[in-house]
Amino acid sequence: MTIKEVAQRTGLTHQAIYKRLKAHGVTLESIKDKATGQLTPEGEAVIMELFAVAADAEKPDKKADATEVEKLSTQVAELTTEVEKLRNQVETLENERDFLRLTLEREQQLHGLTISKLPTPPPALPPSDAEKGRLRTWWDRIRGRA
Repeated sequence: MTIKEVAQRTGLTHQAIYKRLKAHGVTLESIKDKATGQLTPEGEAVIMELFAVAADAEKPDKKADATEVEKLSTQVAELTTEVEKLRNQVETLENERDFLRLTLEREQQLHGLTISKLPTPPPALPPSDAEKGRLRTWWDRIRGRA
């Protein structure tokens, strides 16, 4: 078996395998046959041991996953409820807007009818002589004539 074959079996790149070997203090010379380039039986055992342990460590904990799934499901349920509340609020506001728009239109119609039914006010009477005198005096005071 070669490092390339180990990489294919484990799903890792050969560079990742070299890095892991180096991290565990294993040299290639100690696990590889120099003449054939194949791993020695002891080398295969070392690699399988290293990568079996690494594969177990990389597997996610099922209990942790179950609790995460429960937490996420709870959050999804809460968010779904909140979305429904917001949709109901939007629907209520739209209904209120439509009601207010209809009320405004009716009020404008009523105002128009009321204005059309009211008699026109009589024309303003011309000011009396006393009022003219008061206005003139006031005007003269402003202009500085008084």
